[in-house]
Amino acid sequence: MQLNHALLLVSDLDEMSQFLIQTLGLKEGQRPPFGFAGVWLYDELNVPCIHIAGRNDINPEQSFYLGHDEKHSSTPSLPTVDHLAFSSSDYQGLKGRLLTYNVPFVEREIPEANEHQVFITGPDGLKIEILFSRNDIH
Repeated sequence: MQLNHALLLVSDLDEMSQFLIQTLGLKEGQRPPFGFAGVWLYDELNVPCIHIAGRNDINPEQSFYLGHDEKHSSTPSLPTVDHLAFSSSDYQGLKGRLLTYNVPFVEREIPEANEHQVFITGPDGLKIEILFSRNDIH
């Protein structure tokens, strides 16, 4: 398994993206058509490694996508790091472990990116996303 990306929830999308572009040399790139504003920043290998979304103006689509419950979706206490994402090719192994240890999970498809996502929540509310090629899940 390999770390894929982190999602940052920020007060100002432009300020944070410009800061990361200027200081880390990242560049803005393609982002799937989610129903909420955001920026994806890519590294020197052209891999999207930092995803940024707003923390103050969360709409219902963003709240649903991030798994936030609506009564807490706009509170300023949202974490800066929303989730960690890993890439993997062992879908059956992961699913077997989650079922063995009774870990609840949610699965989603991103057809535009040929991705299958598995989301789990760990201790202290840590959210983890594991990304698979849709070809690896059958």
